[in-house]
Amino acid sequence: MEKKEKEGIIFVIITIFIAGALPIIIKYGTGLINPLFFATVSSLIAGISLFVLAALKGNWRILFDKKYFFHLLLIGFFGITLSNICFFFGVTLTSGINSSILLVIEPLYAIFIGYILLNEKITLKQMFFTFIIMMGTMVVVSRAKFSLNWGDLLVLLTPLCWQIAHFFSKRLMTTHKEITPMLIATARTLYGGTFLFILSSIEGANQYDKLGITNILLLLIFQGIVGFALHYSIWYEAIKRLNLSKATTLVSVYPTFSILLAWFILKEVPNFFQLAGFGIIILGIFGLSRIKSEHREKNVLKHSTG
Repeated sequence: MEKKEKEGIIFVIITIFIAGALPIIIKYGTGLINPLFFATVSSLIAGISLFVLAALKGNWRILFDKKYFFHLLLIGFFGITLSNICFFFGVTLTSGINSSILLVIEPLYAIFIGYILLNEKITLKQMFFTFIIMMGTMVVVSRAKFSLNWGDLLVLLTPLCWQIAHFFSKRLMTTHKEITPMLIATARTLYGGTFLFILSSIEGANQYDKLGITNILLLLIFQGIVGFALHYSIWYEAIKRLNLSKATTLVSVYPTFSILLAWFILKEVPNFFQLAGFGIIILGIFGLSRIKSEHREKNVLKHSTG
């Protein structure tokens, strides 16, 4: 396995650890503060923090360069704003079990976008191990009867929004070397958070008085710095090195880590199906990690995004 591939997988593994811990943090936080306001403040903390780093590095002007501005706005809109709207309203109309299961469809979106729009090489072997990982994840999260309702459509749209944002991100980083993973993470959180702020203001969801409570403020800072800023920066380092379809499939196993974390921290003992699903996932990850990220053509993504 070449160095670039190994680095990409390492970044994916770090992303899994962070993403797996977030459900516990978010579940606790949204019990103390309005979910929309929680997402808004966390995103803006991440965006402002990353912007300061970009200013220190001297490349902050790229964020407002008309050559990239529209695409960066789209990354923020789809990656933060629209995805949060779909998920926020979707989960209020469906069950938590449905939400967890439906999010597992994300690798299929990634395969379609990677193959059609990014010209990634998708082999039958990759499809097979992707299916194995998805099935294992569904075994892990499926603990109740599954039935569809109207909120499920919004939940299904959530990972599609993420993948649209990833598509623009991958294309920008591939065609413009000056666009770094950190700048993509900055744009996603800063612009997406700004859109969320406008929405939360219109909805009357702002709870500024809560910011004076120490544990809530610390929680928002942690979510912003670790859950968004660090999380997204590392993720974009991963997809810069790996095919989007491969990276997405590997990172989609994070619910399994959430359950393992709950086992050790919250003393919630996993059941037989969760352990069986974990075993299936490990098998799929082992197979998929050995497949090299390739494109169908050597000279790919030469079209301009400006």
